[in-house]
Amino acid sequence: MGKLTPRHPELVNGPNPLLEAAAPFIGFSKLAATLRSEPLEELDWESMSPEYRVPLLSMASQHYWPCRKILDVADSIQSTLRAGLMARNPLSVAEQRRINALALADGLRQTNRCSLRVPAGGGIVAAITGMGKSAILARALQVVAPEQVVIHSKSEACGWSSLTQVLYLVIDAPSNGTRGGLLARIAEGLDVLLGTDYSETLRKLRNLDSSLLFITKLLSIHRVGMLAIDENQLENLEESIWQRSFVLFFLGLMNLGIPVLLLGNPLAFSGIEAASQNMRRLSTAGYHKLSPALNSTDVWWAKECVPGFCRFSVCEDVPPIQEIVDATFEVSAGVPGLFGAVWWEAQRIALRRGGEKVTLGLADLLAAFESPRVTEIRSIAQQILGNSKIRPYLDIPPEAKIGPERDSKASCNNEGGIVTDGTKNQKESLDPIRAMKSKLERQALAKERAAAKRREKADYLSPDDIRAYEQKMEAFAGLDGMQEPLLAGAKRASPKAR
Repeated sequence: MGKLTPRHPELVNGPNPLLEAAAPFIGFSKLAATLRSEPLEELDWESMSPEYRVPLLSMASQHYWPCRKILDVADSIQSTLRAGLMARNPLSVAEQRRINALALADGLRQTNRCSLRVPAGGGIVAAITGMGKSAILARALQVVAPEQVVIHSKSEACGWSSLTQVLYLVIDAPSNGTRGGLLARIAEGLDVLLGTDYSETLRKLRNLDSSLLFITKLLSIHRVGMLAIDENQLENLEESIWQRSFVLFFLGLMNLGIPVLLLGNPLAFSGIEAASQNMRRLSTAGYHKLSPALNSTDVWWAKECVPGFCRFSVCEDVPPIQEIVDATFEVSAGVPGLFGAVWWEAQRIALRRGGEKVTLGLADLLAAFESPRVTEIRSIAQQILGNSKIRPYLDIPPEAKIGPERDSKASCNNEGGIVTDGTKNQKESLDPIRAMKSKLERQALAKERAAAKRREKADYLSPDDIRAYEQKMEAFAGLDGMQEPLLAGAKRASPKAR
């Protein structure tokens, strides 16, 4: 007799309307096949004239071919979302009482009552641009919860006349790194999904405590299965004076049963990494660090990622996969998003030639390197490979640089990875270097001006004001009374001194 494969294994102990709104559980062995998406499969593109296939390249955003590197991320998203819904089963009388009590709470401290706590998981996905953080989040949520919003009719057993359930909410972190900005993004996200006017209600609230409580209630009442916050960067999280408050807010939501997933640049999470409490809670769903391929023979790159990208092709003939891998590594640096840009552009160039049959050759790949759509990508790749004399991109951490074991045709000396390609480097004009230095100086000046504006906005707050607010957030997160600071950043200078 074969083993059972129930649609929702968690329901072995009884029904749960919240979980039943999600897709059936996907076993790990079937996850890769489920995540795949090939929009060209059903199209008769070969019958089209080559130049009329160019618009089809826009469908590349729908193409997804997972590799082993990201399967654990997708599995974590599924398991964390499902566990959070399971823990808040509305058929439980205790859960009904908890939600009602939370809805009636009139202060942040009340949300930390033991009767309201239902701990949920949290996770982090950290990677430089182009590694596919947002893509795996979007695709995983599409297959795990195909219906983002589910409307439940009246249920006496669940204690509601109706319920609009939001299985997940994805927002971008506020660019200004403020508390109000984060709450506004959450309200706006719900408004877009539900057609509500929560943002207007939020704007009318007079103080931040009331705003925090309002947003917390919304996320709980709509039974949000996961709150995913993308685009966390150095400037809007790590360098924000409200960094600690953000983390406490995330922990508080998790204590109320709402899973939180943070995605962004590795530099954004340095402060979070400095505290064991943060790492313990925010890694229950995994701290996933996605790094570029070590070299062109890295299995996930050469055997999975590049072949997967190449399955999206509107050209009859393309070079062998290994030739494509070898020809593009210096421009892609083992970063999927960079390779994708080169591959789409090479096809565009080949299609423009026209003819009855389109053959994409290595010459088209080389031509793509010089395209305006790719030239800046080349400079990103060179910094990742460690071939840049200076670091024009401040959001690419030094550790992203290729080490000696990585496959790079350019050689490096022992002084910071400077290219020494024969005598070419010795004859190189200094003008491009001066131009780059000038660009960096302008960027630094713009960054300082932005920081000055942030300090100006915070000048009305004293260190005591900030600490008093953080104490409220500690109560919300259930961490009041702890002796050890949660973040190394807690010792940073006050806004006026920064």
